[in-house]
Amino acid sequence: MCGRFNSLASGADFAKSFDATLIGDQLAPDFNVAPTTEVYALISQEVGQSHSLALSTFRWGLVPSWSKDITKSAGMINARCETLTEKPSFRNLIARHRCVIPMRGFYEWSITNSDAPKPTKQAHYVSRADGEAMTVAGLWSTWIDPNSQWVEPASPSILRTCTIITTDANDSLRPIHHRMPVILEKDAVRQWLDPTDLAPLGLLVPAENDVVVHEVTTRLERTRNVHSTQLGDDQSGRLF
Repeated sequence: MCGRFNSLASGADFAKSFDATLIGDQLAPDFNVAPTTEVYALISQEVGQSHSLALSTFRWGLVPSWSKDITKSAGMINARCETLTEKPSFRNLIARHRCVIPMRGFYEWSITNSDAPKPTKQAHYVSRADGEAMTVAGLWSTWIDPNSQWVEPASPSILRTCTIITTDANDSLRPIHHRMPVILEKDAVRQWLDPTDLAPLGLLVPAENDVVVHEVTTRLERTRNVHSTQLGDDQSGRLF
């Protein structure tokens, strides 16, 4: 699964790289994005008779449109690719509500002493080997509070949420965890967001082993400390 990640430093720069429109305010960099946090997602939007890409903000943790409330959103930050067409929360989103969530990298935890009475978890940071932004497949939904009497476009009664799609881990990451986000290359990003392709499920496969690298991190900070790097003694100039 993916339960924490490192967001982009600049949504505007990322949007420009995909010739996308940045909608709304730019988010502050967040080195420890947690569930229910506002995150960027790249989507396809209809403009007249054509479609274009837009980078907008969504709350991480899917709330299906038919949900009575938002209490379970933190438990829906990930969606297994193998069951997307079966689960009621996801199957109706595949055709028209696909998105791509950009990040610098994500965290995963391995168990270092599984036989001990109290197993110890070791944090790892996973990023692209080429240093580029990571683009992962996702789904998004719009939820309207059923208790609201009227709804305006900017009303807090309307909530847009998203989830990250996961697949089996590749050989590189399997020693850490058995799942990983679906990482899309640039051409695959455009195919995943192409509204004329209603179900590009063949893209939901593990990344090649040489696409990602991982390193142990011993300074993973608490969720509230989101504006400082996690490896404070790293002098290489990287975010991590």
